[in-house]
Amino acid sequence: STVYIPHCATVQRSDNGGIDVRIRGLKIKSSCERDLGLNADVFQSPHLVRYPRLECTPPDVLYRRALVILRFISLLDGLLPHLVPAWDYSLGTFNQIKSIKQFLLLSKRRSALIIQCLKDSESSKPNFMPRLYINRRLAMEHRDNPSLDPTCKNAVFTQVYEGLKPSDKYEKTLDYRWPARHDQWWECKFIAEGIIDQGGGFRDSLADMSEELCPSSAECAMPLPFFTRTSNQVAGEARDFYVPNPSCREFQKYEWIGQLMGAALRGKDFLVLALPGLVWKQLTGESISWNEDFPAVDSVLVKLLEAMEHMDKETFDFKFGQELVYSTPLSDGRLVELIPGGGSVVVRYEDRMEFVRLVQKSRLEESKEQIAAIQAGLMKVVPQAVLDLLTWQEVEKKVCGDPEITVEALKPLRIHSHSKICQSCEIYNLFDRSRFLRFVTGRSRLPAPIYIFPDKQGSETTDALPQSSTCSSTLYLPKYPSAKVCEEKLRYAAYNCVAIDTDMSPWEE
Repeated sequence: STVYIPHCATVQRSDNGGIDVRIRGLKIKSSCERDLGLNADVFQSPHLVRYPRLECTPPDVLYRRALVILRFISLLDGLLPHLVPAWDYSLGTFNQIKSIKQFLLLSKRRSALIIQCLKDSESSKPNFMPRLYINRRLAMEHRDNPSLDPTCKNAVFTQVYEGLKPSDKYEKTLDYRWPARHDQWWECKFIAEGIIDQGGGFRDSLADMSEELCPSSAECAMPLPFFTRTSNQVAGEARDFYVPNPSCREFQKYEWIGQLMGAALRGKDFLVLALPGLVWKQLTGESISWNEDFPAVDSVLVKLLEAMEHMDKETFDFKFGQELVYSTPLSDGRLVELIPGGGSVVVRYEDRMEFVRLVQKSRLEESKEQIAAIQAGLMKVVPQAVLDLLTWQEVEKKVCGDPEITVEALKPLRIHSHSKICQSCEIYNLFDRSRFLRFVTGRSRLPAPIYIFPDKQGSETTDALPQSSTCSSTLYLPKYPSAKVCEEKLRYAAYNCVAIDTDMSPWEE
């Protein structure tokens, strides 16, 4: 028989007709471990290979700390509805919980609160769908040579922005707080392209605007003035990032960008913006620091200032002499003075720490006004409480989608039904897969559904190109003789066949 007391199981056995009765064993079982779903074995060295910072900490300490965190989360779940009351979603800020944001990932109540806050703050579906006439050929010419169109009037971004303005004083502007099931915000008519937009054209316009705001290629000129490339474009993991342009003063458009980000967070579509954590943290109200966040913007400057702090006077005089003055270049290349008349004041060795402090402050705050405008637009669409409950990484993923497009991630999207495509995707790099997604769905990030209709009846061909319907996220695939041919045709179509001309005659409009 087994007798249970709160923290141990006593195993008894009776022999010789009940004459020999003794305890044969004692099994200790932690009720906390059972309730919280923890196992001390998880913290043994073989399981910590992916977490080198934890390897030096004794497993028992890690286990006890994990127990404390889970108990804290259990208490927090009971208090969370009172810290962030769903019925007061629009009142003030709840950033008193920002110091425990990372712990909120373990909360069982958080997701329900977020959904409730979004639902309580949503508006009704618009009574009409705006119809926009967009000339993508003019937009492409502008993207190739932005200097020919200084006002950017031909960019898809500007065409959509101007097209959504109310035509008369009685027409309401879009509030972007519609239900998530409202998955097409406007209807696109691409001039000289045959399209009946049932969602595909709309998603294409979002993807075009994303590409104009933060181009995926570092080689092309910037089509729009709202963001500028960071200094880390030559090497490093953070070389593809952009930051708001400190010189751009078009705050109404920055606010609209924030509204689009909010609509993407609420819905299922994406506005892909390659922004560093420094920007996302400020948008969500999290604190930023020089050493943690600015290396993603200018790692060379971070290392230079760190070296300056620790160098001796002889080295400082040798490296800088009389040339270092109280000024610094911003991300847009503009030179600003750190003190009045700083352009003619030489930095002395004794004052180098103050110079470092001023540079750090200037660079951390260089895009402060632009980020504030984006945040203002974002918070017109998304309640503050939601931003307080989400980490900046989660906000980025909800707005921009998942940047990691692995073959395994594509397989659940009906792609595993055709082995040639699966083999092709394994060969593709990340950018190829993003272009493939864009070609089929109009989106360049996951999640995005894909449906494949292979031609099983026709004869094998090496000439025909695949076709797609972005409205239904469907790929129509000819019968190719090999995975190699399939890969080549898909890649060519993804990069070269972006116009929509199969829905109708482009001259019927």
